[in-house]
Amino acid sequence: MRSRPVWWICAGALLAFISACDDDTSGITLDSTTAGDAAGDANSQIGDGGTKLDKNGWVPNDGPITVTDSQVVVTSDGGGSWICNITKCAGKTLECGDCQDNDGDGLVDWKDPECLGPCDNTEGPALIGGVGGGTASNCKVDCYFDYGNGAGNDNCLWDHKCDPLEPEKPWGCTYDSAMVGGIKCPVPQSTLCAKRCLPFTPNGCDCFGCCTFPALKGLGPGGGDGYVWIGAMDTTTKQGTCTFKEILDQAKCPRCTPVAGCNNPCGTCEICIGKPTLPPECFKKPDAGVAGDAAAGKDSSTTTADAGVPPSLQCPGGEQPCSLPGQAPCASGYYCISGCCIKVDIQ
Repeated sequence: MRSRPVWWICAGALLAFISACDDDTSGITLDSTTAGDAAGDANSQIGDGGTKLDKNGWVPNDGPITVTDSQVVVTSDGGGSWICNITKCAGKTLECGDCQDNDGDGLVDWKDPECLGPCDNTEGPALIGGVGGGTASNCKVDCYFDYGNGAGNDNCLWDHKCDPLEPEKPWGCTYDSAMVGGIKCPVPQSTLCAKRCLPFTPNGCDCFGCCTFPALKGLGPGGGDGYVWIGAMDTTTKQGTCTFKEILDQAKCPRCTPVAGCNNPCGTCEICIGKPTLPPECFKKPDAGVAGDAAAGKDSSTTTADAGVPPSLQCPGGEQPCSLPGQAPCASGYYCISGCCIKVDIQ
């Protein structure tokens, strides 16, 4: 459930599935006085390995997301057109922000379900970001949905050696409980991590690329939702292996545990990773309310053009809804991430 500027937190938990958290985020804030925040915020002034910050306070190659004033008119297969603003990450134009159909499927940037945000450099089919955010050689991961790997500008820190499900075991990342709660796996994550990474984290994922999909419902521990590491790579080719079609293949999409304190759950009436459409009960009909037709035994799939999903259901944080048929593209300065227009810095 995306909610801004209120951040989703399951305080005091080490690792938790979304079923363990209350979906009502109203009034929940981060406790900046925790030991994890104190350590994290102190480290946020330096980059990974002591890298010197630039004049804007960003770590090189791990900087802000900016929308440029370069516009491209994109014509869809059906003949319609829309204005696409080129979006950059850390000054670099990537496949999901270049306003081009890089994989030839007729879908451009955020309209392509395999684009997980403007810092994704692979329109598909693999869900790996193609820019870092997880390095298979040393097991550490940071904010999966920005550019580069390391604490950088967000201070998101995690290591797959801290996950008992061992999503990167083929790379030697075996579980080490002694690391949990230490400098490489702080619990909870810092307020800065939630502030800078969660806005760009698709519904259904945690900040580190551990995501749930409709096909994994009920397949997690104790019957909860299963999660997979979308950044999995082949140890020989170094190419991404996890795709929408391979979600149930644990060799290609290994199971993982979402990190508490930096998780963006998937609400019933929210667009989520692997869930580009919504169930009929989310649509409001002029004569029957949100679920009136279902209660009356009528077909709710024939929602009229002047109806739709109430914005407060699709985007609980108050953002402009996007991506469903009939919904307007995001304005300049915003990028559509899992059905909601997320504000980014203006260059």
